[in-house]
Amino acid sequence: MHDTRFVAVLGMHRSGTSAVTRALNMIGVTLPGELMHNTQHNRSGHWEALEAVRIHDALLAANGYSWDDPFIPHDICVRHSDASATAQHDIAQFLATTVSPHQVAALKDPRICHMLPLWQMACQNAQIAPCAIIMVRNPLEVAASLTARDHMPFSTGIQLWLRYMLAAERNTRGMPRVVVSYDQLVADWQQALAPVCGLIGLSLPDAESTLGRQLSQFLNQNERHHTFSDETLASQAAPYHGVYACYTQSLADINEAESQRIFDAIQHQINADDAALPAAIHELMRYHRRQAHHEIATLKAEITWRAGIMDAQAEEIMWRKSVMVGHNLEP
Repeated sequence: MHDTRFVAVLGMHRSGTSAVTRALNMIGVTLPGELMHNTQHNRSGHWEALEAVRIHDALLAANGYSWDDPFIPHDICVRHSDASATAQHDIAQFLATTVSPHQVAALKDPRICHMLPLWQMACQNAQIAPCAIIMVRNPLEVAASLTARDHMPFSTGIQLWLRYMLAAERNTRGMPRVVVSYDQLVADWQQALAPVCGLIGLSLPDAESTLGRQLSQFLNQNERHHTFSDETLASQAAPYHGVYACYTQSLADINEAESQRIFDAIQHQINADDAALPAAIHELMRYHRRQAHHEIATLKAEITWRAGIMDAQAEEIMWRKSVMVGHNLEP
């Protein structure tokens, strides 16, 4: 019998994964590791483990991809054997040091949609029971949020949503999982979280309890700047093959054989469409990825250099202050 349950929170960026992860935390689920700080784009918190983000980004980069690349392959976890082995080792260390000591621990990083097989293998080796929560939000809202935050083309945001959702569904087959609608989480958190609590074995707070009121306050103030109806999605999704079908099936019973057949058919068509793209398009994409990785590495090196200068200046200030105090020169 497993003593620890590992909850993987999956879903595309801007889909409400932060909101549901914080809600889990409030009802007693541990969020292991050092967490990402709040930002102007998510003032109520991202609730992501920085180490998990680092592991995922390193594996993506080793294969020439980044989180915002619509062409992340479905077998990304095994494409680069050395990088995959490093990621597997780092995940095992993370589980052993920050997850295993807790009864229920949740990990949120949208990249885990693509990386979940590595975590499943590590959980099996560590005798930790994994389960999954898949957040679903109207892809028009996700794309609009990404456009506002990252100046991302709207069509790219739609494609990313589709591919992250297909990866989340595919990689969670055969494991305990629950789908949570972002609309429902905001409108009625008790109904949305009831199956989640059943999945992880925790009690659902009463709405009128102190904790229940805190949850209501947190989810009511959760930032939501973009709202589209399902009808609007139905009318605008035609140019994006498979998006509306993926969205509606995600909100249905994803464990039904017919739903999984539809997901597989969408993925098959995407694979065919990608393969039909001219080689020059793929080469251009690879060039842009290399440029982006180079710029990121340059910025990180500059930050490290500037941090070193600041540390040296701080040490000099402390030394000068000690000299002044020693000679009674401090004002």
